Amino acid sequence: MLLRLPFALLDAIRGPLERHVRQQPHSIVVIKPCCLGDLLMTTPLLAVIRCNYPRASIAYVASTWSRVVPEHHPAVDMVIDCGTVGLRGRSSLRDYVKLAMLLRKQRFDLAFVLDRSPLLALLPLLAGVPRRVGLDSQGRGFSLTDRVAVSCSPAHLEHEVDSYLRLARALDLVVEQPRMRFEPTEQERRAVAATHSSFRPRVAVFPGGGSNPGMELTAKRWPLERYRAVVSKLIQEMHAQVVLLGGPDDVSLVQSLLDGLEVPEEALLNLAGKTSFGQMAAQLAQCALFIGNDSGPMHLAAAVNIPVIAIFGPTSPQEYGPYPLDDPHHIALWHHPTGQPCFFLGKMQSCTHCTCMQAVTVDEVWHAAQRLIAQANEVTP
Repeated sequence: MLLRLPFALLDAIRGPLERHVRQQPHSIVVIKPCCLGDLLMTTPLLAVIRCNYPRASIAYVASTWSRVVPEHHPAVDMVIDCGTVGLRGRSSLRDYVKLAMLLRKQRFDLAFVLDRSPLLALLPLLAGVPRRVGLDSQGRGFSLTDRVAVSCSPAHLEHEVDSYLRLARALDLVVEQPRMRFEPTEQERRAVAATHSSFRPRVAVFPGGGSNPGMELTAKRWPLERYRAVVSKLIQEMHAQVVLLGGPDDVSLVQSLLDGLEVPEEALLNLAGKTSFGQMAAQLAQCALFIGNDSGPMHLAAAVNIPVIAIFGPTSPQEYGPYPLDDPHHIALWHHPTGQPCFFLGKMQSCTHCTCMQAVTVDEVWHAAQRLIAQANEVTP
């Protein structure tokens, strides 16, 4: 009986405390280390959290590689750089424990775990966070207090944004017209003004993608010669200025696209490897259209609210397409022979020789571009 008394007292105290945390958390942490496109897809949830908890402090745990996304979102008060924790094969158990101790010092009331990793789901438990909400895939969310089941079948797909928003709905939070969001700084916007041209329309093209810390999936890239053909059509038939985007790792890829492309020099702006991610966002905000593969820049284009043509292959637009999926200003092109993605649950499941990217034709992309530019012209006087 005496041994049971402390536990009874603890339950009596913990009940009212947990109910208070459920109603009005003072300090919230969102955990999603990687990668850029994935973090962009969490931004609708960030807006929902801020709207429902206007007085709470919101922290975001992100990797060094991807912290730029929460740093550019107005709902986030603090970004915690977790280094390589959460990146496949890049961190040790000691790194996880060290991060958990760092989080413990912040005394968070509520945690959102937006990753399917059991180790990441353990972090808020080790950090002493009383309420822990997250995705539960194949039982990997066992350490969470509020587990939201997600599909483990490629036949029953849900967009990642909608999966994250179901966490909010599990807490009875109000969700209204969610959109992705990335806000370039004023300095980043001013840097773009210097590169602006009189050419109209301005079309951003990104031929890369599929390269992240801990994972390479270059099968997500549409053939380079087809990008070259589309760029030529945009310049010669639409009289557009084409802005070629990419990070440092895309410089040689973009140069290969340029080789053999005979167009007026002033019609091309090659920015591969020359911009930060925030500056890329500011460049995209000045464009009438984005064309590219399933990638971080594709989601960034949607997050700055410009029309998107996204080319898909081993991944599915139902899961990773430009959000929201019903936006008439976005077009996702996908011709997978089985109707189900080869890349699912973080890895290639079935395909040994990818043919789905070749199934998307130059004419399809060109006609989609004409359609979206025409829509933009109808809106813009």
